[in-house]
Amino acid sequence: MYKQKTKLFVSETQFAKLEKYAALIESNNKKFNLTAFSGNVLWKEGIFESILTMNFIISLSNKKKNSKLKILDIGAGVGFPSIPFLIANSNIELTISESMQKRCWFLKDISEKLDIRFNLICKPVQEISNKNFDIITARAVANLEKLDKITKKIQSPETFLAFIKGPKIFDETKKCRNCNYKIFELDNDLNKTIFVATKKINL
Repeated sequence: MYKQKTKLFVSETQFAKLEKYAALIESNNKKFNLTAFSGNVLWKEGIFESILTMNFIISLSNKKKNSKLKILDIGAGVGFPSIPFLIANSNIELTISESMQKRCWFLKDISEKLDIRFNLICKPVQEISNKNFDIITARAVANLEKLDKITKKIQSPETFLAFIKGPKIFDETKKCRNCNYKIFELDNDLNKTIFVATKKINL
C-alpha cells in the first residue's frame, strides 16, 4: 500500500532507486540486524514517512526548497529520514553522522550501489566542528534536551533545528529547560501521530 503511495511522490527513476534501497535494507538486515523495519512497514514508516516528514520540515524552515540546502541528519541508522529524501530531492547537500559502525558500513555501501552522494561522518555528532548547516534533524535518536545539548557547538545563526518526535515530545519539552522549541503536528495518513520540534537559532 505505502509502496504505491510513495510512487506518487517521485519519478520512475527515483522510485526504482527507492526499490533498490529497500531491497538492500532487507538483504543486509538478515545479516546485520540494522533496523526493525521490513516489508510494508519499511515502506510506510521508513521510506514514505521520511519523504513526507522531510518535506514538512523544509516547509517549516521557510528555506527555498530548490536551493542547495545543507542538511545534517544525526544518527540516521540505515538512512531515515534523510536517504529517501535525498533520492527524491537530489538538490540537497546531505551530511549524515552515524557512530554505529555496521550502519556506517551500510550507508557507505548504498552510496556506491545507488550512486547517491552524501557526506558520511562515522563518529558521534559531538565530534563535528562544521557549523555550516541550514537544517539539523534527527529521528528516534535522543530526547530533546540531549539533542539540544549535543548540537550546541554546530549551531549557527542560520541553523534550523527540526527533530522528529512522537507524542512523548510534550514530556520532553517540560524537562528541556530554556529550549524554546515550537511543536508542529504533521498531518498524515499513516495512522500515527508525528510531531516536529523546531527552533531557529538566534545567537
